[in-house]
Amino acid sequence: MLAKTTRSSELFLEIALATPVMRKRIEDRVRKKGRNFYKSKTGSVLAFKVSFRDFNPVDSYIWFELYGSPSDRDVDLIGSAIQSWYVMGRLGAFNSSNLQLANQSMEYNPLYDVDKGFKVMPSSFHDISDVEFQDNWGRFWVDLGTSDFFAIDVLLNCLTVLSSEYLAIQQVVFGGRKIGDWEEGMTNPDYGYKYFKI
Repeated sequence: MLAKTTRSSELFLEIALATPVMRKRIEDRVRKKGRNFYKSKTGSVLAFKVSFRDFNPVDSYIWFELYGSPSDRDVDLIGSAIQSWYVMGRLGAFNSSNLQLANQSMEYNPLYDVDKGFKVMPSSFHDISDVEFQDNWGRFWVDLGTSDFFAIDVLLNCLTVLSSEYLAIQQVVFGGRKIGDWEEGMTNPDYGYKYFKI
């Protein structure tokens, strides 16, 4: 039986590689996934919804609803992504006043004016809470400080790839004090509470 299955797989691969479109898709997948090219996506093929509910950039929660309760690995994955976003914001990365290269062509050697970059008014995040989960809902509180909404675009770009490749997200909500069936003060792991320390 194993020999028959192996031969069937070989024939399928030969046919796929003979088709230019399929060959390119296989090569792209191997290039992108490296040694783990055979692992399927664990994310969602659907885009998540985004909404804003009285979002105050210096005092609001950012909520996200998953399709199911997150595993410990999922908590680490999304928590690490949000922590990275916060560190970048704390270091002033989300300052749309200094996007010198964003609209330049990369065909030629672009010029970067370090003096201009140095003179731009700094912008940085002020604070963030730990990432908390209750069942399929997660949240974290933010104070974006002097950063601008460019930070929100970057977060949504990150969550879009995270959702499609690894951890399916149903919706992201900016603002609001109580979303879904969130129970304030409930921190018992037996009832689905998990957190990621920022």
